[in-house]
Amino acid sequence: MKNQILMLALISVAVGIFGGMLIVLLVSIFRKRQVINSLVSPQDLLGLPCTVEIPFDANSRGKVRLNIKGSNLELVARTEESREFTKGEKVFIIGMENNQVWVVSKSSFHYHK
Repeated sequence: MKNQILMLALISVAVGIFGGMLIVLLVSIFRKRQVINSLVSPQDLLGLPCTVEIPFDANSRGKVRLNIKGSNLELVARTEESREFTKGEKVFIIGMENNQVWVVSKSSFHYHK
């Protein structure tokens, strides 16, 4: 009787250890397949709408705000358009250079597409 209880206890412990190892293995395989990337590349910004925070024109720099991948970004903005962009206006990003985005108005953006 004592040997049977000891054998049952050993089998229970072995099954528990094996089950735990199997779960850890499956979780690690699942996590390796997940791709989590919160980095924002210049290509991610192209074509995105943003809002002018600091007004600017072709002769000055301003600032725009946008939401990407769950984060709000404020970026220095420039344009080649011969008009002034005012606070609150929607513009679209068409390029990025030296940590500055190049933007155009909504009407020009549709023309570029």
